[in-house]
Amino acid sequence: MSKFCTKCGASMDDNAVFCTACGAKNDVPAASANANQSNSGSSGETPLDQLKGKTSEAISNFKNSPQKNTYIGIAVVAVAVVVLIILLVTLLGGSYKGALGDYFDSICEKDGEAYLEITTPDKLLDYLEDEKDQDIDDMEDAAKENVKSKYSDLKDDFGSDMKISFKVTDKEKADKDDLDDLNDMIDELYDGDLKLKFKAAYELELELKIKGDDDKEDGIEATAYVCKINGDWIVLSVSCDDYRALNTYGSLF
Repeated sequence: MSKFCTKCGASMDDNAVFCTACGAKNDVPAASANANQSNSGSSGETPLDQLKGKTSEAISNFKNSPQKNTYIGIAVVAVAVVVLIILLVTLLGGSYKGALGDYFDSICEKDGEAYLEITTPDKLLDYLEDEKDQDIDDMEDAAKENVKSKYSDLKDDFGSDMKISFKVTDKEKADKDDLDDLNDMIDELYDGDLKLKFKAAYELELELKIKGDDDKEDGIEATAYVCKINGDWIVLSVSCDDYRALNTYGSLF
């Protein structure tokens, strides 16, 4: 090999038109081009053919190429964007609407574990287990019985295979003073041993729709309190006068 790519500096065959390291086209003398065309026949060699023929030597040339820092920089930026997206999703911790949807789904699916998870912060469960000697399995069993009872009450009115949907008709966001009061209340209730921090909270006015095999009803009014604690949205309470089976009162207070 006696010539080098004008784009990246990698070594090239004398008659090569495209660099096997970066794929850039390189101008060649007419005599060399004609010779290459006669050797390759009427079909000719395409850039894809050149790239398919990459060898370990070409890869090595790429690693030593003056352009490699550019490619590395692009790769680093791409990775940084992915990490940022993951970080944002983690910090946002979903949404309060997602938490409410999970709450109603846990009742329709008689899923006690999901119900316990969406109404009780993880740190509270750890606290109850470690400091109050409560068994997590017992709490999960109690949650299962709770949602089965709720489901059974609703089934009497709507039948099986229920779906509960909702829309938020009004919301009031807690300000910094409200959040400080909640955090102070938690510290006082648990003597500062429960390391929870309220990040956000909403009072929500809801309009529910319940649909089952036997009946359906919409326009059901309910009030919910949701909060973001240590990055996760928790349903503190749901109050519904028409269908009290939907009600819950959080275990924090």
